[in-house]
Amino acid sequence: MQYKNKTVLVTRSKEQSADFIELLQNNSFEVFLLPLIEFQSINHSELKSLFKSELPFDWIIFTSHNAVNYFFKTISPDTIKGIKIAVVGKKTAESLSNFGMKIDFLPSDFTAETLGNEIPVLPNEKVFIPQSALSNNNLVERLKNKKALVETLVIYDNQTVKYSKEELDKILNKPIDFITFTSGSFVKAYINNEIHLLNAKIICIGPSTAKVARENNLEVAAIPNEFTIEGMVEEIKKLS
Repeated sequence: MQYKNKTVLVTRSKEQSADFIELLQNNSFEVFLLPLIEFQSINHSELKSLFKSELPFDWIIFTSHNAVNYFFKTISPDTIKGIKIAVVGKKTAESLSNFGMKIDFLPSDFTAETLGNEIPVLPNEKVFIPQSALSNNNLVERLKNKKALVETLVIYDNQTVKYSKEELDKILNKPIDFITFTSGSFVKAYINNEIHLLNAKIICIGPSTAKVARENNLEVAAIPNEFTIEGMVEEIKKLS
């Protein structure tokens, strides 16, 4: 089936969107890119100081593709050999494999909450979580309930991209059938830009993103069973 008359809004940054856009275009959707978040690396010296000693942690947990990339902009892969690695999601795992890293734990579904429940962390093991400025503490609380010693550091910042009405009108110059959100940050940026696409169906990558959308009075049309961009495209196809 072809979807040439269907339009999809991608809200990720340009750098993050290439695979998603290609996947949609390969299914003949017309794609509109509206980057709602910009990222920048921060706290380099603080991150370096945490890894001055040999094996300062028992575990490192990566919860996103961005966390992996910004971490290894500062820390050499050789520095963390011997530390166990846990990740949320296939894309994060793929990012780690690009740096030659072995993954010791992957949860049964792609949420930080499940990872926190399932990870075999022992009491008093030291866990490090590199994260974004907008990360919540759900994972940290679950690990502390296991008596783990948890340290976090914000290694990248998320800034909302602000558009004028004229800029939005220029980008969104056709009716939009679907809006895609891959994190709660993008939902909040969408709200902050006062965008109103009333007839578009909203597809969220997972339940935590959908929760933010619903808290902001947005109706969510679908969440894929597998929390990936491939799963999102399948949901869009079903609703087309």
